[in-house]
Amino acid sequence: MGEKKQNNFVFFDSSTSRIIFGGCVDGVSFFDMPSLEKSKLSRELPALFQRYAERLDFSAVSRVIAGIGPGSFTGIKTGVAFFLGFIYSLGFRNVELMSSFALAAALAPESGRSKLVLIPFNKGEFFAALFDSELRPRIVDLFLKPPYDEINNKFKDFAGTEVDLVSPVVCGEEILPDLKKIFRISSCVFDGFALRPWLFYGLPQQKAIDITAEPFLVNHVVAPANLDNSANFYLDKMEADMTQELSKEAILEKLAQLREEHAQLDKLSTELSSKPVFTPQDEIELNMTRKKKLQKKDMIAYYEAMLKK
Repeated sequence: MGEKKQNNFVFFDSSTSRIIFGGCVDGVSFFDMPSLEKSKLSRELPALFQRYAERLDFSAVSRVIAGIGPGSFTGIKTGVAFFLGFIYSLGFRNVELMSSFALAAALAPESGRSKLVLIPFNKGEFFAALFDSELRPRIVDLFLKPPYDEINNKFKDFAGTEVDLVSPVVCGEEILPDLKKIFRISSCVFDGFALRPWLFYGLPQQKAIDITAEPFLVNHVVAPANLDNSANFYLDKMEADMTQELSKEAILEKLAQLREEHAQLDKLSTELSSKPVFTPQDEIELNMTRKKKLQKKDMIAYYEAMLKK
């Protein structure tokens, strides 16, 4: 096993179609940002990890950082699952959690300006965060969707701020005119991302968890900001249940409720996908319904695992 050093770190993020993977091992920095389709993640990610594992001694790494969104739930779910499997195979149990906004801001080109980070969701919908020139968060976890009427109010305290619009993928054309009414946008940064190791050397310890002790995805993926109950497919009220002991009867009651909700969502998904005329609004609703089904499925698996303890 290599000697673990504080300056040895590795990070991963799959909140968009541009996978972010990089780090520094014994003074050797590496950074990769390939564009991968969701359907190809299961084939491409193991090859990506192996390519670097053959060159670098990952056993010397002292810090493992995972981007936890927000973003494409399917992409995060698949990408993080493979990343956790990879680092566990190397003997790691503890992972630090970092928002995908912060990773994008830290990897974007230096300019001395604030960073307005966009992560696309569905068509015309974005998660947004604002960081100052020192990469300190000023606004995080905003959910912006057409007709963008509330943008002025959400960013009112930062009107006139000079920013770089940053995203790992090309996006935002439809929202750009509204953002320009508030910010002085100097550049749109969709490329040129690079690792500056010293930013990570001084990074305070992030929230760390033992990936063998609790369900990572269900518990720790960042909830999409300000999504209302009709679209919230992450944890909300159930989160409290996962921090306390439940009786067998309570677990069975939860399972029955979740299975019924999953069945209703499955029925709605079938009805939407079989519509003879499929509108853009139908597509948004179908995507939301499918993601809510995934959340219910994860919760069912969690409570079923509790029954076996």
